[in-house]
Amino acid sequence: MKVQKIALLGVLTAATIVIAIAESFIPSIGIPGVKLGLANIMILVTLYELGILEAILVNIFRVLVVGLVRGTFLSMGFLMSLTGAVLSLAVMILFYLLIKKFSIIGVSVIGSVFHVFGQIIIAMIFMGTAYILFYLPIIAISAIITGVLVGIAAKLIIRTGVIKKQKEKYDF
Repeated sequence: MKVQKIALLGVLTAATIVIAIAESFIPSIGIPGVKLGLANIMILVTLYELGILEAILVNIFRVLVVGLVRGTFLSMGFLMSLTGAVLSLAVMILFYLLIKKFSIIGVSVIGSVFHVFGQIIIAMIFMGTAYILFYLPIIAISAIITGVLVGIAAKLIIRTGVIKKQKEKYDF
């Protein structure tokens, strides 16, 4: 991997970490536990502009570093974040690769919904009850809304061509 590509991945990872930490200080948007998922903007941009492996790396580093910085590493919240991030990205990659009819906004929505599913699974395990599933429709609806917003933002960033110019400039 070229040094320039590693540097760009470092910048994208840092941006994702800063966004995630900054978002953690924003109170829930009326529904307990619901966040906008703004860090996923950069994950989508990385997936669409640099590729699958790069998106996986940025996503995993984001979850690990944010967990360490916030002091939540290996807590229930960390495991919910990790499970949601992994499941979300896996489904986004699947739809990105195999189901080409979905736009970046559609891929974002699918990722957002599956992020919630991952979090619900961990909550059910930790709490030892399936009653948490009653919360799923409420947060799934909010996931659809935030997924649309994140997808639009990612699309706008990609449209600027900033990352594409870096790829062309440094031939990676």
